[in-house]
Amino acid sequence: MNGLFSPDSRFMRYLTLFADLMILNILFLLTSIPVFTVGASLTALYSVCFRLGTDREGSTFRDYFAAFKENFAQATPLFLLLLLWLCGTGGAAAIFYLMTGWMHYLVVPFAVLFVAVVLIGSYAFPLLSRFENRTATTLKNAALLSLGYLPRSILMGAINLFPFALLAVHLLTFLKAAFAWLIVWFAAAAYINCLILKKVFAPYLKEENDDHSQDEA
Repeated sequence: MNGLFSPDSRFMRYLTLFADLMILNILFLLTSIPVFTVGASLTALYSVCFRLGTDREGSTFRDYFAAFKENFAQATPLFLLLLLWLCGTGGAAAIFYLMTGWMHYLVVPFAVLFVAVVLIGSYAFPLLSRFENRTATTLKNAALLSLGYLPRSILMGAINLFPFALLAVHLLTFLKAAFAWLIVWFAAAAYINCLILKKVFAPYLKEENDDHSQDEA
């Protein structure tokens, strides 16, 4: 019994991780209430999730709000641009899907553009949380990585889109799962995405660390 509740036991590590994710989920939801702040909230969420379980892990509250403040100016217009793209292509795809005749087939290009923004968005904010680049460079890198690691991109896109797809397809089931959305889902999804992205980002982070080492030498 003592081993189970030891601070270094696997059970306690998982329990601590779950508690951190609950806190992060609440912080994310609260800071996303104005909607236009979602980009900064996502960047802060990824910034902290990348550190969980590593020697860079610090204070959840302090690190989250520090990252939120630091990335707000860049993350906000980036999010609004992606949101406009998402709503525009998604709305157009839905409209053409309901049409008959040749116009019905216009759903295909807009559906492709909709999927593209979902995949690019799955990389954009994690990239922003780890690398300092201009917005255009971040979008370019997000597009290249989403194509270069397509299976991972599809998995992350499915994770990110799942609650919204469920909301659109089956409202009752979405409402039944409201507890999960409120307590842990968004932070848990970001943490899983971070696990997926660590191998993707590893070569670039190694180069970044090597550059720092050379500067210090």
